[in-house]
Amino acid sequence: MKAETIISINKVTKRFKVGEGEFTALKDIDLEFKRGEFAGLVGPSGSGKTTLLNIIGSLDSPTEGDALVLGKNISKLSHKESARLRNKHIGFI
Repeated sequence: MKAETIISINKVTKRFKVGEGEFTALKDIDLEFKRGEFAGLVGPSGSGKTTLLNIIGSLDSPTEGDALVLGKNISKLSHKESARLRNKHIGFI
């Protein structure tokens, strides 16, 4: 049986406006998790861990690229659809 992909991150970049310029928190991230997998996200402060989790959790959208959770493109969800996805399928600790 082939494991189902539940999270797929493809070429995700996230930029934030800072004054007159911008800060790149994530650049060209590719990542995939299949049902039943366990993973840890580690890195130094400021490396983009929380930004990536906010995108996966549909609290934010990528500037570029696609983030799919359970087959749903995070960038295309309404506020209500995002809330429903978090309520039924995503937990934050």
